[in-house]
Amino acid sequence: MLPRRAAQIAVGLGLLAAGFWLVRDRSWERFRKPPVTVAKPAIKPRSAADLIPQLTAPPKRQVVTVKDIMAGKVPTLSPAEIDVFLRDQGRTVQNLLAASRLLKDLKYAREAASLEPGNPLARLELALRGETTEEKGAALAAFRKAAPDNSLGDYLAAHQAFESGDTGAAGAALIQSLDSPLFADYSQQIVDGSEQAFLSAGYEPQAASVAAMFSLTLERSQALMGMADQLKGLQDEFIRTADFDAAEPTVVIGLTLGQRLQEQGPYLIDQLMGMSIERKFLQQLDPQTAAGPGGQTVAARLEAIDSAYREIRTLSGGFAETIATMDDATRGQYLAKMKAEGELAALRWVAARK
Repeated sequence: MLPRRAAQIAVGLGLLAAGFWLVRDRSWERFRKPPVTVAKPAIKPRSAADLIPQLTAPPKRQVVTVKDIMAGKVPTLSPAEIDVFLRDQGRTVQNLLAASRLLKDLKYAREAASLEPGNPLARLELALRGETTEEKGAALAAFRKAAPDNSLGDYLAAHQAFESGDTGAAGAALIQSLDSPLFADYSQQIVDGSEQAFLSAGYEPQAASVAAMFSLTLERSQALMGMADQLKGLQDEFIRTADFDAAEPTVVIGLTLGQRLQEQGPYLIDQLMGMSIERKFLQQLDPQTAAGPGGQTVAARLEAIDSAYREIRTLSGGFAETIATMDDATRGQYLAKMKAEGELAALRWVAARK
């Protein structure tokens, strides 16, 4: 597991310090022998065209390894390195959004949205990271239109409505989420773009891949947890007032959200968030109520969640050291499986090899 999800490690890339010898002034030697004038070598004139590339192109970073990153030397890229990356690899939506994340600069995300107005990835980025409520709201509306089957848009719309105090709009968005089976945040595209940016800066391939994963923040996590808390508050209020007909849909929506995160989320943080949300809505139900996949009872479902949590703890324990000490071939297979099948599947693959 790459320990980057809940809180990103804020440690700069270590730099090698260069040492300098101090030379004492020996001017007294001038009195022992006459000074000798040494002709300076001729300096070849250079044009501005020769100098500009040296002034603008950052040096390639070829000494950063996976072990360095896992030891806490989390890399960042400079604006100059991002400029070179976009110049060489193109200002595509994926590359622009990677640049926006790596530099924490929304101008690149806005450029991506202008480049392809109907691209859900670009609209989602502004819905999550926009500077104003208006910018987020407009981007979210465009995202839901571009990806109508993606329940993430419904959950984010409910979160925005709860935040503005519009419980009715929040409820409508949550009811709509039940008919939107997909849950996707397209984060792998941003990771892929970030990986190319690190490769462009001179990182070796596996270090570039790990650095890209470390640089990713799941901007949606806080919104989803906040929305789930608001939904649980509604459920509690309905139960307090004995309005069980109104409480029932909140339970169904909460359980569905928790299960979707566990089934479709690519990262361990998704599984853990999903477990936490689902547990909240299960705990007030009768243990014999059918509430889980395949007709599982509440009691059986809670036991399954506890078992999954224990598995994650076992698989993730000490994994930072494990991935740092893997041979290149094994690490490459792990990274490929993680991209294709998700973090939990990749951890299980590693455990099965022992």
